[in-house]
Amino acid sequence: MKPPLPGPNPCLVDRMPEVREPRYVPPEEDFWKVYDQTEGQNKVMLLTLLHLAARKGEIFRLLWSDVDFGNNAVRLTTRKRADGSLEYNWVPMTKELRRALLWWWENRPVKGATNVFLCLDDTEFCREYYGKPFLKRLQFMRRLCDRAGVKRFGFHGIRHLTATTLYKLGYEVATIQTILRHKSPSTTERYLKNLGLEERARSALEELSSRRGQVLEFKPYIQKIAVPSLQK
Repeated sequence: MKPPLPGPNPCLVDRMPEVREPRYVPPEEDFWKVYDQTEGQNKVMLLTLLHLAARKGEIFRLLWSDVDFGNNAVRLTTRKRADGSLEYNWVPMTKELRRALLWWWENRPVKGATNVFLCLDDTEFCREYYGKPFLKRLQFMRRLCDRAGVKRFGFHGIRHLTATTLYKLGYEVATIQTILRHKSPSTTERYLKNLGLEERARSALEELSSRRGQVLEFKPYIQKIAVPSLQK
C-alpha cells in the first residue's frame, strides 16, 4: 500500500472562469438551403439529425440493427454520461425519415456494412477510409453552408434547431425533454433558454404592457443649459 501524500496536492488549482457564448442556431430556412445542396447519403444524414434531434456521435455510431422499420423506431447510443458508458434510447421514426432510411438501405453502395453512414468520398485523403464509419467530418457542414450562402452552423446546431422548432410549435418541455433524451427537465429548460424562451418572454411582456388599454405619450425632453452671463 502506498503511503498517503504528506500534504495537499500542489498541482490542484482553482478552475479558471469560463465565458460561454450562446450556440448559434440556424433559421429553419437556412437548414433547408443546406439540405438542398446535398444528395444521397448526405441528404439522408441531415434529415436523420433533424428528425431525431441526434448528436453527431450518435449518428456516426448508428447501425442498421438500430433501425427498426417494423416498429418505426431508431435506437440511439450516447456516451454523454458521467462514467462514459453507452446508454441506449429508442426514438420514434417519422414517416419521412423511414422513407429516406429505407431508400438508403436499398441503394447503399457497401451492402455488407453494419453502419448506416459510411465514408464514401473517393478522394486521396479519404480513399483509405472508404466504406468505414465516420470518425469526424471537419469541413462537411462548413462547405455546405458556404455553398448555400448561409451563416455557418454545425451538427449540434441542427439538434438545437429541432428543439426550438418544437418549442415554437407549442410542444411542452416534457415532450421536448423526451425527444432530446435529457435526464432532467431543468437541462431541457436551460437548453431552450436561448432558443425560444426569449420570444415567449417578449410576448408575455407585450401582453402585460397592453393590459392598461392605452399607449403612454412622452413629450420630447429639452435639456435646459445654463448660459453664463456676459455682464461683469
